[in-house]
Amino acid sequence: MTPLQQMNFDQWWFHGYINNPPKAGVFMDLPAGGTFHGEVHCTKAFTSAMGRYVGQDIMGCNTPGGDGKGGALHTTDTWGIPASQTKDVKGCGLAIAYKSDPHAIKPEDFTVISTNDKCPWRRSVDFQIPKDLPACPPGGCHCLWGWIHAPDAGTEQMYQLMYRCQVTGATGTRALPAPQVARKCPTDKSNCTVGAKQPHYWLQNERNNNYQHWTDAPYYNSDYGFSNGAQTDLWATAPKPAVSSAAASSAKPVVSSAKPVVSSAKPAATSSKAAAAAPSVDYLNTPMQITNQAPPKRDVEDAEEEEQQIERRRVPPQARRAMEAL
Repeated sequence: MTPLQQMNFDQWWFHGYINNPPKAGVFMDLPAGGTFHGEVHCTKAFTSAMGRYVGQDIMGCNTPGGDGKGGALHTTDTWGIPASQTKDVKGCGLAIAYKSDPHAIKPEDFTVISTNDKCPWRRSVDFQIPKDLPACPPGGCHCLWGWIHAPDAGTEQMYQLMYRCQVTGATGTRALPAPQVARKCPTDKSNCTVGAKQPHYWLQNERNNNYQHWTDAPYYNSDYGFSNGAQTDLWATAPKPAVSSAAASSAKPVVSSAKPVVSSAKPAATSSKAAAAAPSVDYLNTPMQITNQAPPKRDVEDAEEEEQQIERRRVPPQARRAMEAL
C-alpha cells in the first residue's frame, strides 16, 4: 500500500483506482452488532489470504525470521511486546459510506463506525460493528480503513484503503446523520465532536478536513473523541447549554425607541441565465475548489481597527473624553 502524502485529490482518493472496482458480487461483510475480523500487514504475501501463517497471530510486519524487517509499523514501541503494553500505537479506524456508486461518494460521506486503538500491531485486527447500522443499498456500501502514525516514528503520511462492503444481519432503520470533522480533545473532552465523525483527511494538496502541522498528526483514538470499539454515539447530539430559570424570569425586555432605518437601495438582480450556467461542484469533472489552504488572513487595517477598539474599551470614558479634547 502506497502511503498518501501531499497528493492531489484524484491521486489519493481511492488511491487513484476509483475506476478499478472489485469483481461484481464481491463484498466485505460487516456483521451488525458483531465483530469484523481483519488482517493488516506490511506485505500482502504474508497474509492468510495468500496462504501464509494461517491461524497464527503474527506481528503486523513479520518476516520468516520474525525480526520485523518486513516493513515499518511506524512506532517506537519495542518489537513483539503485547499490544496492551504499547504506548506509541495510535489506532486505526473503519468507516462506511451508504452509496453504491464510488463516483458519487465524497470524502464527507464516510462515517467512522469502529476503531481499534492498538492497530496496527498484530496482523489480526478486530473491529466491533455497531448493532443499529441500517442495511446497505442493493449495490452495497463502501468502506474505508484509515491509519495515521505518530510523527516520532518516520515520515508522516496518511494511510487509507477502500472496500466494497455490506452490513449483514442489519435491523437498524435510521439513516446515519451527516458526520462532522473530529476535533482534537486529548485533555478538554468538552471540545470533542459529539456524534458521527468523518475519517481524517490530512497532509494532502487538496480536500483535507484537518489542517494540523505534520508534527501534529490526527489519530483514531480518544484524543479525537473516538471510543475504542464500536462507535455508539453515532446518533448523539451535543447538549445545549442550560438556561437558568431564575435568570430568565428576572430578565426584563428592552424596548427600543429607535425608528427602523429604511434603505432606498434596490436589491441587485441576479441573472437566471448566469445562475443556470454556474457549474456545480463535482469532484471528478471539476477542478478542485476546496484545498488545504489556510483560513484567509485579516486585512492589516481591520487588525489595526480591532486593536484600537480594544484599547478604547480599556480606557475609562472620562479619561477618553479628556484625551480626545486635547
